[in-house]
Amino acid sequence: AAYALGDLAPEHAPYCEWRATLPAASAGSEPDAGAALILIYRAFDLPVLFTLGRPEAVAALLAETREPRLYLLIQPEIRPVVEALGAVSHFQAMWRMVLDPARFAPPASAAPVAALGPADYPALEALYADGAAAGEAPDFFSPAQVADGLFFGVWEAGALTAAAGTHLVSAEMSVGAVGNVYVRRDRRGRGLGGAVTAAVTGALRERGLTTIVLNVNQANGPAQRIYERLGYWRAGAFCEGILERRLSAAQAAGGVSQLSREPKPRTVIRRIGLAGSGSIFWRSSQT
Repeated sequence: AAYALGDLAPEHAPYCEWRATLPAASAGSEPDAGAALILIYRAFDLPVLFTLGRPEAVAALLAETREPRLYLLIQPEIRPVVEALGAVSHFQAMWRMVLDPARFAPPASAAPVAALGPADYPALEALYADGAAAGEAPDFFSPAQVADGLFFGVWEAGALTAAAGTHLVSAEMSVGAVGNVYVRRDRRGRGLGGAVTAAVTGALRERGLTTIVLNVNQANGPAQRIYERLGYWRAGAFCEGILERRLSAAQAAGGVSQLSREPKPRTVIRRIGLAGSGSIFWRSSQT
């Protein structure tokens, strides 16, 4: 839940909507029976859904929402729940990997690695476009990530041939998420991916962050081995995909949640109250 923890930070709060159910309190029930949490994060054109909890409890929370399209970051057991809501495309089985600081071992530099900034955004776009045709380009990349995060790259003959950056850096939650790792197709097999990933990881460690994570496709064995050599270990499985939802007439009439249409002022999370099913509902509200 590293991403969800990071989204508690003030700079991410304006984009967050949280829904949760309380654990069952009946005698003899398991402590987490009926407990679930979902987060809808709206910083991107396609809102991102994060889920945590038992399928039946997550299903009840999703029934209260009405986004027609969602990018999924879900537990494997939640896949049948979202497939019951509509069509799921671009499905990927993923590993969440976590850095063991004691095992962090940057490789011998394969090439000079340089810090990147906002002025390098066009070069990053050009690099990531190299993977678009093969479906390898990063799913979420924006100028704000370069401005607010940490990016490193390798320049060769005036062109950026490898880069890695961050999806999330939260000093408040002491969490960092490495992402947007890409090596140009004609420059692979030279250690560049490990070099740029190590540079980002090292920079996050220098900031004193205690939890550093990254995501990798379960089918991408070479990338997994690179990350393992750097000191990352597989912490758990999750799924990504895009949900095209079949909305009921009432949901369609309601349209997209009002929150997603409003401007994004600096806000904090405040409890609103109880939704129809008895779940607790939070939205960001202006301070």
